[in-house]
Amino acid sequence: MIERETAVGIVREHHEIGVASEAGGEWETDYRSRVLGLPVRTAVDDLHDEVCEALAVHGRMQAVRIMRQRLPVLSPSQALSYVRALPHGEVSAHLVALAAEALVEPFNEVFAVRTIHGAVRER
Repeated sequence: MIERETAVGIVREHHEIGVASEAGGEWETDYRSRVLGLPVRTAVDDLHDEVCEALAVHGRMQAVRIMRQRLPVLSPSQALSYVRALPHGEVSAHLVALAAEALVEPFNEVFAVRTIHGAVRER
């Protein structure tokens, strides 16, 4: 049980997971992100790290090659734009969305953590 303070008072929350989710451990990512509010790394983050490292060590062309290998959906000019903008954190939302769509598997709701709200206790 978690007690969380809100503007109204203290909210008690219980969280439960399904059997399939417990067996595979898939619930942990959902719990960390949705319940605890912690950032969760994705395959896009891993790609960004790999491309930035290649950019620093081997240069722009190798970084673009890696980007094209991992994301064949990008045109050569899109991959180049992505690589140029990545170190500055200025990659267009459209290109990041393409990367996320290609690399991040959609979350299966079967593995979600269910939150059961309890009573609110006034302060």
